[in-house]
Amino acid sequence: MGVTAASIPQFGPRGRIGAIVPANNSVLEPEFTRSLPEGTALYATRILAKGDLTPEAVRRMETQFDRAVGELAATGVGVILLADMVTSFIMEPGWNDHRVAAVGAASGAACVSAWTAMRDALGAIGARRIALGTPYPAAIHALAPPFFEREKFGIAGHGTLDILAMRDVPEVRPERLAGFARNLEREGAEALVLLATDLPSFACLEALEEDLGLPVLSSNQVLLWRALRAVGNGARLPGLGRLLRDH
Repeated sequence: MGVTAASIPQFGPRGRIGAIVPANNSVLEPEFTRSLPEGTALYATRILAKGDLTPEAVRRMETQFDRAVGELAATGVGVILLADMVTSFIMEPGWNDHRVAAVGAASGAACVSAWTAMRDALGAIGARRIALGTPYPAAIHALAPPFFEREKFGIAGHGTLDILAMRDVPEVRPERLAGFARNLEREGAEALVLLATDLPSFACLEALEEDLGLPVLSSNQVLLWRALRAVGNGARLPGLGRLLRDH
């Protein structure tokens, strides 16, 4: 059966992207909508997250995923993004792959988590040793390096902005993030990784890569890249680092 005009969506004919976004996150949607190539569309639904970033708050938030998946599936998206990175460190081992498979089966759409997108992006650029930066409270950040090491990635150095309140992370300015990233230990690193989907990064990715001579990957950047590829959109986007320019 051939493709007809009626079978092509009026909105998002080159890809409909759905995102499940923690409610404190005022970053992902603006960063995506300013960057999406022509013909793609973003549809987001939110799950409640407020207060301080603690394991208990993350687990409460995770219970809302099923409701959010149903809402996005009803929109007819081609991919659903689980747009929260810290869940990967709090939930049990294997949570990402199990949840991604379950969402795909329930929705009929492709599914990508913040972690699976980062893993795929690191594979695409051929990086196995990284410098790692996060905005997380120290106790949460401490879970991140061992997680990457269990996934067979070496850590050249790591650090955190140590921000406790969820609402404060989206307020990090580009100059603060860039200064923080430049001060991370990175000897032998093949990439610099900046985590958190509520951490604004798009404004400084290109400059950081030029300054450091390394690929720089952020949570929203890898989610955007993986989402486009999941809906069959191979657009190359300038100004957002090597990943979206070259892969």
